[in-house]
Amino acid sequence: MRETIHNEVRKIIDKAIDLRHRFHEIPESSFEENRTSHLIVRELQQMGLDVEEKIAGTGVATNIKGELSGHTIALRADMDALNIEEKSSKPYASKHKGFSHSCGHDGHIVCLLEAARILVKLRKQLTGTVRVIFQPGEENGTGAQSMIDAGALGDPLPSAIFALHAWPHLESGVVASRPGNITSAIDYFSITVKGKGGHGARPHESISPIISISLIAQKISALTNNGVNGRYPCVVSVGMIQGGTAPNIIPDHASIQGTIRSLNETNRQKTLEKFNKAVNKIAIQQNVQVAIDFIKYGPPVHNNPDLYHLFEKVSEHLLIPEKRAYITQQSMGSEDFGNYTQLIPGILIRLGMGKSSPPLHTSKFDFCDKSLDAGITILVGLAMKATENDFKISTT
Repeated sequence: MRETIHNEVRKIIDKAIDLRHRFHEIPESSFEENRTSHLIVRELQQMGLDVEEKIAGTGVATNIKGELSGHTIALRADMDALNIEEKSSKPYASKHKGFSHSCGHDGHIVCLLEAARILVKLRKQLTGTVRVIFQPGEENGTGAQSMIDAGALGDPLPSAIFALHAWPHLESGVVASRPGNITSAIDYFSITVKGKGGHGARPHESISPIISISLIAQKISALTNNGVNGRYPCVVSVGMIQGGTAPNIIPDHASIQGTIRSLNETNRQKTLEKFNKAVNKIAIQQNVQVAIDFIKYGPPVHNNPDLYHLFEKVSEHLLIPEKRAYITQQSMGSEDFGNYTQLIPGILIRLGMGKSSPPLHTSKFDFCDKSLDAGITILVGLAMKATENDFKISTT
């Protein structure tokens, strides 16, 4: 099977690169992935597959049924892009002003599409069914749950689910993972501060919410730590501050939004407690009213140990040693794939972009074409093995 998979990947790799460039040109925001999903549907239909469209708005899914009976498993890719203007001179740079695939979802899509193409060709050897899922809205943290609620996983539920994510911290084409939690929990917060507005010439007659917001931003950002001296790691980041309508007017209200990331539920509760205390202390000191809203929550991605061991076996069988690695630390980053792993066993696999790659979520990031080969190969191999009847998941 090793040579069969490698031969099939070699046949389609040039097409895969061209297709990745086409997706890269048309980045779209969360739940607005209309051109993206249309192109996905067209590719799947050309493979002869029956396609389910408009799941949770723009989601897409299909089943690849093997000719032998076995388990049903799922493979998932996210589709949305970020509101970041791309800085690139490449001929396939974003054609959608203000948006770019700066998190690599264009590569995720193509790894899954081409894995599906190969699995269709290998139907005679495929045991069971592979559920292929293209998900909207990962970047705003609600896409996975929306797809779950809309029945995207199918009925019955798959016995396992797999996903890839581009990772600049690994050499290109290297796959890596770890058992247990691989990403962190995330809470999105919004704080509204109510003060007393007035004339910019007489600030003593006002209570400026802008000053309070600036103090809150500093205080909550200072909660971030790397876990040294026995402290637990957490990351509090401010992403938005809004307030005021003119430079000579002190407003009544101002607001701040951001994220809190924590390793697990215990650490999360400790961080939230410190967060609330810090904000309320400033409110008392500054004589303002505050409203703290936690807009949404995303759990950590938990890699099932049995699926991790399967990943080790498959990657050892299909990839040379230089293309395999082990992740030692849980990332403080987050991924809504955690919503799936709360429901069914799953695993998220990192796919190296090269250590010279620009970071994710930046204007110069571009998915590495040289990594498509390994991404497609590992997805096909995992699907072929996880659907086999003798593969069992005994732990969570």
